[in-house]
This record gives sequence, structure tokens and C-alpha cells, in this order.
Amino acid sequence: MAENKPHAKEYFVGSDLSERYFKYRPKLPLEHVKTIVGRLGRRPEFWLDVGCGPGTSTQQIVGHADRILGVDVSQTQVDVANKTLKQESLSFVQGSCEKLPAKDCSVDVVTVVQAVHYFDLPAFFEEVDRVLKPGGILGLVSFSIGPSCVDSPTMKQAADCITDLFIQSVLPEQAKLLSESYKNMELPYPDRRDDQVSMVTSWSLQDYLEVCMTFSQVNNKIRALGLSVEEGYDHVTQMLREGGMTEEDMKSVYTWSQPAVLVSASKPKV
Repeated sequence: MAENKPHAKEYFVGSDLSERYFKYRPKLPLEHVKTIVGRLGRRPEFWLDVGCGPGTSTQQIVGHADRILGVDVSQTQVDVANKTLKQESLSFVQGSCEKLPAKDCSVDVVTVVQAVHYFDLPAFFEEVDRVLKPGGILGLVSFSIGPSCVDSPTMKQAADCITDLFIQSVLPEQAKLLSESYKNMELPYPDRRDDQVSMVTSWSLQDYLEVCMTFSQVNNKIRALGLSVEEGYDHVTQMLREGGMTEEDMKSVYTWSQPAVLVSASKPKV
């Protein structure tokens, strides 16, 4: 990865954090999986999911490809994935976006869910071009759970508080890619398509905090404060209570509508 970008393995160290990530992180919508397969025009033989974490989204691909390989720079994430997910078609390895574990022209689909903003994009796209078969698909997915996703002043206030903590740890180029949901990212192939679906979820403020604790930026900030994951959770909770959140506010359940955007491109066949 680029020298000035935090390395992902610095964020996800310790199985407790990876297990929280697996439990609370939003998953890749099945609609996007089906869109990618439809665009490929056949059942994928080999699907590579890069920046897979503990397999939260990778598991959504099971049943839609013959072989699925999740790749993550964090060995902790890979260990939790291999321990938790045991389908015959699915496996996970530690690896880098700059050196994908696949032979030339051997992969039908490469996906990245909510992680490509950390990559050295020129190096990653060069590797994607190397491993993709002609006609293969690159799919990048981004989702949002910010203040605009919930129609509740109480939850908007909480989301604003978390967003302030979140943005402080995001480099400008990363923040721009995230805020645009990758829509203006320059992909390696001119043929591209954007699709958006809404993931509707019921969360209490406590649930929302658990989700936020899976964000690498939040964990980066928490570690900078010298806190553990649990101490960080307590720290953010205290921040919210100091801002006026009550116990009832923390437990009340609200409906969130989260946009999940797919940006995809097809490698030319000739």
C-alpha cells in the first residue's frame, strides 16, 4: 500500500475485534452479487474477494461461484474467517492487494467491499488486470451508515458524534472516495456501471456503536488514545451520554436505510 496510508493489519489485531467485525459489520447485499454474476454472463469459476476481513461479506458469495478465495492483509482476520466459515468452496489467505494470490488471467470476479480506499490504487488495478480473465468483472462496494441513514434526531446526534471521531482519522483522499461512494473513482476499464440498493436494518444506539467499533478509523483513533476495544466502546458511550443521551435513548430501536453502492467494470475481451 502507499507509504502514507495506514496499513490495515495495524487496525485489526486481536480475535475479539475480528469477531465483533464479523458479528456487526454490514454484509455485501445479495443483489450486488447477482448483478455481478449477471454482468459476467455465466457462473464464475473463481471469485477473489480482496480486503475480506473475517469473511463477513465473502460468505454472501457462497453458492454463486465454484471457488471463492478471501484475501486480507491481517492474519487475525484470516484466522477468524477460516475458523468461522467452513464451506467447501470457500477459503481465506493472508495477502496484499499489491500481490494477489492468483495466476495470470485465472479469476472471473474481483470484489472489494468497503476497503479499496485504503489501497494503493495503481498497484492494485495493475494486479487486477493481471489476474482477471478477459471479460472478468471488478466490483467495488461502498456503504453508508451516517446521519442521513436514519430519521431520528436522537440517532442523528449520535451518528454526528461518531462521524466527528471517524473523520479525524481519515486522510483527505480516503474521505473523498468514501463520501462519493467510489462513484468518481477512475477504474482501469472504461466500461462501468453503478447500482445502489438500500439495506434496511433495525438498530438501537448500542447496536450502532458496535457497528462503529468495526470501523478501522474509529479503532485507529481509540488506539491513539491508548485504549483497548472495550475501553474505546466505553469512551464513546460516555461521550454520547455527556452529549445528552439517556439510557432509554441507548436501548430504543430505530430503522436505518443504508445505501450500498456497487461500482463495477468489465475487462475488455480483446
